[in-house]
Amino acid sequence: MCSDNLDRLLALVGCQNEGSGALDDIEVISQARRSLEAVHLIRLGARATLVCQLTGLGRKTVSDLYSRLTGSPPPRGQLPFTDSWYLCSNLRMLHANVVWQLYQHFEALGHSEAGLVIHVYQTYLQITEVPLLTLTRAYFVPRLISINAWFKHACTHCGLQYIGPLGNYPSMCPACVEYFRHRCRSCGAEIESRRLGRRKTHCQQCHEERYRTRKKVRQASHVNP
Repeated sequence: MCSDNLDRLLALVGCQNEGSGALDDIEVISQARRSLEAVHLIRLGARATLVCQLTGLGRKTVSDLYSRLTGSPPPRGQLPFTDSWYLCSNLRMLHANVVWQLYQHFEALGHSEAGLVIHVYQTYLQITEVPLLTLTRAYFVPRLISINAWFKHACTHCGLQYIGPLGNYPSMCPACVEYFRHRCRSCGAEIESRRLGRRKTHCQQCHEERYRTRKKVRQASHVNP
């Protein structure tokens, strides 16, 4: 960002403190950093409410930044407050878990809260061809953990940790669920998809082997009651 734009941003923030005297160097740097973080968040699609929450800037300042950067007022709408949107699709859950893993990585680097969100979402955009989560949706993923709506689980297939709600949620992580959508859960062989009927979970060979095994168990139980 050029020095002229930075001066304008500092002027926007400084207008809130007119009459309070000259700011010391530390406060100037802090205000500049928060202003630049707000610019990044706006360009990544964050709503004004979230920008204010993450940076501590006033609503008027953020609205002015929106107008200068986009030429239009900030979009309206509430922040997410339930996990229903994520649970509608396993792919959404997979992307939510990718974002969660990124948060785990970047949290250890000591970024500010706004800086953490920026780094996570920018990386998410770089590693996904078709991103499903907006910045606001990505920000809400770790919140679901903090409010005890989602918990850590261990995948029964790959053993890796993933996040999701309790209850009837699948015991496999979203990545394994996608992998086995058209593959045998026993041998991994590809299963031909079909439009109608119940989705197959095992290939014909494994299905027959499982049937023979169950038949032997039933026969043994009748012989030794």
